Amino acid sequence: DVRMDMALLHCHACFLPLKPRVFKCEAGHVVCGYCRGAHGEACGRADTHCPELDAVVGATKVPCAYRDFGCDRFLVYHGAAEHKRVCPWMPCSCPQPGCAFLGPPAALLDHCSAEHSRPIIQVRYGRPWTLSLPLAQRWHVVVGQEDRSVFLVSLADLGVAATAVSLLCVRPDGAAALPSAPHFWCKLSVEHPRGDKDEMVMMASAVGSSPLSAGPPVPGQGMFLAVPHELMSGDVLAISVRIDQLQPPPPPASTAVAARAPAPPPPPHANARTTTRRLQ
Repeated sequence: DVRMDMALLHCHACFLPLKPRVFKCEAGHVVCGYCRGAHGEACGRADTHCPELDAVVGATKVPCAYRDFGCDRFLVYHGAAEHKRVCPWMPCSCPQPGCAFLGPPAALLDHCSAEHSRPIIQVRYGRPWTLSLPLAQRWHVVVGQEDRSVFLVSLADLGVAATAVSLLCVRPDGAAALPSAPHFWCKLSVEHPRGDKDEMVMMASAVGSSPLSAGPPVPGQGMFLAVPHELMSGDVLAISVRIDQLQPPPPPASTAVAARAPAPPPPPHANARTTTRRLQ
């Protein structure tokens, strides 16, 4: 029984997957190093180190929980849960209420287009795009042309006088923390239909991530732009959307390497160009 075998690789005290170093108490219970002291008080001393179990828990591998969605990795058993949290093949849900779709972000694009007849709005990073979003449709899919990252623009009533507009990147929870993952910054703005720039609302913030497992963002939670109804024209919201792709920082160099080969200074006015681009 595979499940029984996997149960043997869990700590008797905390029930989490065992990691080296593994110990055994006088009663024969196998515990991890973290639980060793507390378990010893309740069930006798857990001071017998088990190197043979160290070898087992360090070598036992299991397939990714998202193998059916395309991930072909095999993980050391005690690291499988952490991988599952950030696996790029974690399925994303459809923002349409009641839809049972599960799949990677790329498949979500085809699904929204084919099953819900929604247009896929393509944008390039680093420049504003004016989108005309029907208010009757509460979510809209945007994709970055450069790397095919998928974004969701959500509309929701904010009381009786305004509409909340939010933008997030559709990807697994925790994926933004991966060293190679890009980060994004967005700027949303809505002007008066007459073009009066003195009557406008604007928001700029980092872009959050979600696999949409709990549905689209809840109105009033997280970062959003509150658009008064007087800034809308009929049943369409004309909104300027700008998404900037922020490259992840380079990995830190070792002290010895940094001492021998210091990083070259940035090109002249590099910081000024970056600041100007974000504030446009």
